[in-house]
Amino acid sequence: MMARAEPNTRRARVQEPKTAREVALYILYHVDTRRAFADLLLTQSLKQGALEPRDAALVTELVNGTLRWRARLDWTLDHYVRPGLDTLPPWIRNVLRLGLYQILFLDRVPPHAAVDESVKLARRHGHAGTAGLVNAVLRKILKERSELPDPEHEIPERTEALAVALSHPHWIVERWQRRLGEEATRALLEADNRSPDLCLRVNTARTDRDTLRLALEAKGIEVEAGRWSRSTLRVKSHVIPSELPGFSQGQFFIQDESETLVGELVRAQPGETVLDLCAAPGGKSTQIQESRGDQGRLIAVDPDPKRGSRISENVERMGLSGIEVVIADGRELSLPHPVDRALVDAPCSGLGVLGRRADARWRKTDASLRAMIPLETSLLESGARAVKPGGVLVYGVCSFEPEEGVNLVRRFLREHHDFEQEDAATFVPKETVTDGFLLLYPHVHGTDGAFGARLRRIG
Repeated sequence: MMARAEPNTRRARVQEPKTAREVALYILYHVDTRRAFADLLLTQSLKQGALEPRDAALVTELVNGTLRWRARLDWTLDHYVRPGLDTLPPWIRNVLRLGLYQILFLDRVPPHAAVDESVKLARRHGHAGTAGLVNAVLRKILKERSELPDPEHEIPERTEALAVALSHPHWIVERWQRRLGEEATRALLEADNRSPDLCLRVNTARTDRDTLRLALEAKGIEVEAGRWSRSTLRVKSHVIPSELPGFSQGQFFIQDESETLVGELVRAQPGETVLDLCAAPGGKSTQIQESRGDQGRLIAVDPDPKRGSRISENVERMGLSGIEVVIADGRELSLPHPVDRALVDAPCSGLGVLGRRADARWRKTDASLRAMIPLETSLLESGARAVKPGGVLVYGVCSFEPEEGVNLVRRFLREHHDFEQEDAATFVPKETVTDGFLLLYPHVHGTDGAFGARLRRIG
């Protein structure tokens, strides 16, 4: 189908979204054109309370699903839009993505309804010509649905075929194929494309897992116990986290099991001083403090005042008093006295959480991954300087890439003979441990991907 020019879209861009699909389109447009973060826009849109719970769930599904499958959607649409999808105005490009996602991946949405609603959006955010284009393209795809082109059959280069078929950047697929092999890479890509559960870490200072589970089920919310952590619940229903029973009372923190397991490596004792060098938004700081009955001092560090405020808000919500928030660059932090334990939950590539952050896979590059390594190394060095002899240093990232995890820590140990590795299996389930390190993969463990190491300063 030939794309028609769109002479005037200024009016459409200032219109407020009116329906669930239009809210989703608004978010997709801003992610596409302004590099906005989908999770932040979703949170802002759903907090406004203008949508019913069912519509809020639909918006979340449409945004995340369309972003996850963007490469597959674009490749398919390019077969029907001439001279190519990229020649269309951004509003119409994203209308087509949104419509095709519903046709291919949402069984509960009638295909003809998806087409009709897409045409309405194209008319509202374009004109009669673009509406006609959307109608023609989607109806032709619907007619040929059983015979749509298959990237794994049509693309001869194996890595590219898999990247398009399972909608990941080529460089990521190539990297994982080289290290994990074909079968495991496919399983990992498929895991990234599933909607992840919402995980709650129970605040054991205020409730217990069974009590919170019963309270949620009483509201019709489907939950199940975490697989690896005894303080985790997995929410299977579509919900707005801040509206869950017990949220405002600080009975839980939104935190994946992988993050919780990294926090469990710290195992702080009452009365000890603990340093959390990269603390925002406060999940692991509050976890550590809860685990020892809020008995002891914890220094929560972040360089950004706004993120520091989020830590303080969460500390207050969780009902804790022993956490001191410090606004500082963790690489340059200097404390008057060494600490008993330090946690360095470092900023990283985030390749372990691509399933949870649907737009993140399209932002990452191999260069951006490698650019994180000096920062991670500097933070680990800073944490090491802060720990007293005999103290514990825990390093973690939400990534399973060797450069950010195993290789980085082993290099640190070669250069710091006053530190030794402790076996993570002493503190977390042995099924989550490889060579003494916590190492989690979405397709193996059903969690976000993560790495964690527990080190002790000899002395």
